[in-house]
Amino acid sequence: MTAPLARYLKDFSSAPPPVVAPAMEDTDFGDAFGFEPTIEAAPAIDIDAERAAAYEEGKAEGERAAAAAFAAEREQLEAEHAEAIAALRAQLEGDAVARLEGQIRGMRDALAMTLEDLTAAALAPVLHQALATKAAEELADMVRDALSSQEVTRLTVQGPLDMFEKFRDALGAEAPELRHIENDDLDLSVDIEESVLVTRLSAWAGSVKKVLG
Repeated sequence: MTAPLARYLKDFSSAPPPVVAPAMEDTDFGDAFGFEPTIEAAPAIDIDAERAAAYEEGKAEGERAAAAAFAAEREQLEAEHAEAIAALRAQLEGDAVARLEGQIRGMRDALAMTLEDLTAAALAPVLHQALATKAAEELADMVRDALSSQEVTRLTVQGPLDMFEKFRDALGAEAPELRHIENDDLDLSVDIEESVLVTRLSAWAGSVKKVLG
């Protein structure tokens, strides 16, 4: 090997010298670059306070829900109560009307019967007197017809005194002697020889009584 070439070749026969890092001064890189810590500590959580707040919130919500449910139920009950009261009032009013109609009908019937009884009681004496007078007059007519065909000097008359007096007045002054036998019968009877003439006052009285009830 030539000397010039040997200058350019490394000597691999010996170890290379150690590489020594340059000495550096104790430098704070954080201060050099101006870095500040950015992580903040998490805030402390009060578990009891959170539980109490959640409890109060749930309690308030439950109370609101219960109040709403109570109000709805109360409204429904009030509506049902009002409906039941209305139905009961309608039923009672209907019953009262029917009862009142029945009472009015009964009072009307009772009043009608009372008026009929009063009318009958008031008319009965008048009708009796009218019928008695008519019956006495008709009997007097029959007796006059009988006397015109035969001579009779004495007549026997049986019946109530008022009827006899009506008959005597209707027969007139030309009547024969009259013999009166008083009794409680309504009719007046007259014996002429073998004939008996009788008024029909009892039959008329029966008819009047039937009509008047």
